[in-house]
Amino acid sequence: MNYRRMAINQQYWDSAQERVDNSPVYKLSHRKREANQVGFLGEVMFEAFLKHNDIIFSDERSSTRYDYIVNNEYSIDLKTKDRTVVPKIYYDNSVPLYNHEHQRPDFYYFISLLRNREDGTSDITRFKYAFILGGIRIQELEKVGKKWDAGETDQSNGTKFWTACINVKMEQLIDNQNMVNIFK
Repeated sequence: MNYRRMAINQQYWDSAQERVDNSPVYKLSHRKREANQVGFLGEVMFEAFLKHNDIIFSDERSSTRYDYIVNNEYSIDLKTKDRTVVPKIYYDNSVPLYNHEHQRPDFYYFISLLRNREDGTSDITRFKYAFILGGIRIQELEKVGKKWDAGETDQSNGTKFWTACINVKMEQLIDNQNMVNIFK
């Protein structure tokens, strides 16, 4: 898997924490303020990835439909997961279904944040690395993704779903280099 590992430093933590401090906790949020930390830190790291690859983007996060427009052409919705282990190619990436009807981006892009399992604090600095994993077109997600209902358990990994979602494996994603080529 051609994912990009990025060390998270003070600049990224500070930028994400500022967003956390200036945002409400969303009504449907399962993890409340911690979810905001994960989501905003994922956004900061994704924006750094786009800038590193000289990809022009506009911030559309105030929209309820997607997070970014890339190269004035493609809409992106970013999904970030909190993990305590380095992601593997057979790991799942999730798109919650509670907003899937109105969130219709061209692509979903997935990021995993690596959290120090031994750090029991709720401080944003417990996240040490971001893994920029890749993307998938919405049509492909709906075609190949596995749908789960809230309360179901994935017997392959023991995950009990708190909300209905569509999961795709990392190996089903378009890798970063090909995504960069699409975006340019």
